[in-house]
Amino acid sequence: MPNQKKKRSPVVCLCNSIRQDIIEATIRQGNSSVDDIYDQTTAGVGPCGGSCRPYIKEMIAQFEKDGTFPEVARPIKKRK
Repeated sequence: MPNQKKKRSPVVCLCNSIRQDIIEATIRQGNSSVDDIYDQTTAGVGPCGGSCRPYIKEMIAQFEKDGTFPEVARPIKKRK
């Protein structure tokens, strides 16, 4: 189908602009801790102090449980 754009993976780590698909690939490669993910991607440590770490932990936990990932790891908060 012409002009069909691939949907971009959502950003999980806002400080370092690390997208969900990158973190998923890193977990699939056997990295199973937040520190491993940081070492491979820089996600999880930034000026915010690691606000994405709970989302990364949930991604790891779900993958270890059933081999899948959340559809959207970090929900987008709408501004009022």
